[in-house]
Amino acid sequence: MIPSLPAELEAALAAVIAEMRGGVDILHEILLDERAALDSGDAAALDKASRTKQARLELIENLDSERRQLADAAGGDDATRDGWKEFVTALALCQQLNEINGRIVGQRMVQVRQALSLLTGGASDGELYGPGGHARTSLRSSTLAQA
Repeated sequence: MIPSLPAELEAALAAVIAEMRGGVDILHEILLDERAALDSGDAAALDKASRTKQARLELIENLDSERRQLADAAGGDDATRDGWKEFVTALALCQQLNEINGRIVGQRMVQVRQALSLLTGGASDGELYGPGGHARTSLRSSTLAQA
């Protein structure tokens, strides 16, 4: 075994963890942008934030796979590595922000379903579409106003 290999592995591992930490900082900003888009009702900004969030999560997952491989080769415990605890803490904050954004989306979906139900004269349970995404046939049209 080459004596410098463990030091090189540790350096590579530290670099990957630092990159993951930076990626989570960017993810945090994306989640704040997503929340602003939800608050303002900006569909284009929400779509952009969602796509960017997905790409960032994929990058973090790829880095985590690389981290696990390096950690296995280097040995030791991640909890003792520089930056790991900060990464985990920042990731937990992102998870909380994402859950809040998800609850907002869920509430908006309920509101839209209720509005559609009122407009279509459908059932008040908000189930306007079946599992296949097709409109339920039991809905009836109703006149909203006559001139």
